[in-house]
Amino acid sequence: MQRKRLSAALLALVLSVTVAACGTEPPAAGTATAAPTTPTASGSAAAVRADGPYNDADVMFLQMMAAHEKQGLELAHLAGGAQRENVRTLCAAVEATQTDEVALMTSWLRGWSKPVEVDTDPAAHASHGGLPATGPEQIAALKKSGRSEFDGRLLNLFIGHQHNAVEMATKEAADGANARTREFARRVVESRTDQIQQMLTLLNE
Repeated sequence: MQRKRLSAALLALVLSVTVAACGTEPPAAGTATAAPTTPTASGSAAAVRADGPYNDADVMFLQMMAAHEKQGLELAHLAGGAQRENVRTLCAAVEATQTDEVALMTSWLRGWSKPVEVDTDPAAHASHGGLPATGPEQIAALKKSGRSEFDGRLLNLFIGHQHNAVEMATKEAADGANARTREFARRVVESRTDQIQQMLTLLNE
């Protein structure tokens, strides 16, 4: 019951991420050229191109989501210490998916000749509530968790993390100009919503 109350409270309190017009580049729309092929960790290639018009919302979404997913990969890697096999299996699937997604988003940004790294200056993101992050303090606390509480803390942290991804992707689907990037954002909303439900189920078992 305590875990049920914790997860419900978490979903109610997770901050919505409003992606406004900010980023590392001056406001400017553009037209995408062919993105280079980028190898992924699995040896495949992010060969899908994001051709066509794009705007600042597309650029910022890819920069922020790539950074966000790298934090998610750190969480997924820590899941190797989970006690339950089903928790490890789910996080391994998340890790595989997000590794490929980071390579894909990076290839699109490079194809547009845009910076790959997000601007970490808090002032650059003040207008939309800041850059969503799973901070080092949270990661450190998770690492210090005892065996009996590790799985629950990991799932709670991951639920909030994926909820932030849903918020960013929802904003991109509404404000982006590039068809491929908006399609990708809609897939993120669907996949992360499904993952959140899976994690809630695991948390409440």
